[in-house]
Amino acid sequence: MSATVTASRLLTADQVAERWQVPKAHVYRLTREGALPTVRLGKYCRYRIEAIEAFEAAGGTDRPTTRREPA
Repeated sequence: MSATVTASRLLTADQVAERWQVPKAHVYRLTREGALPTVRLGKYCRYRIEAIEAFEAAGGTDRPTTRREPA
C-alpha cells in the first residue's frame, strides 16, 4: 500500500504579483497589513496557493470594506 502525500504549492511574491498583474510592492503591502497569510521559511515569505485562491474568491479582500462618512 502506498501513501499519497498532498503537497501545498508555495508561491513567491514575484509569482503572486505576476498572477495578479500588479507590482510586487502591492503584494508586500497586503502581507504587512495581514490580508495575505504567509509561510515563513527563515527570512523568506511564501504564499500558499490555497490562501491566494481564497483571497481572490473573496473579491480580493479578507475583511468587509468600510466607507468613510463625509466630513
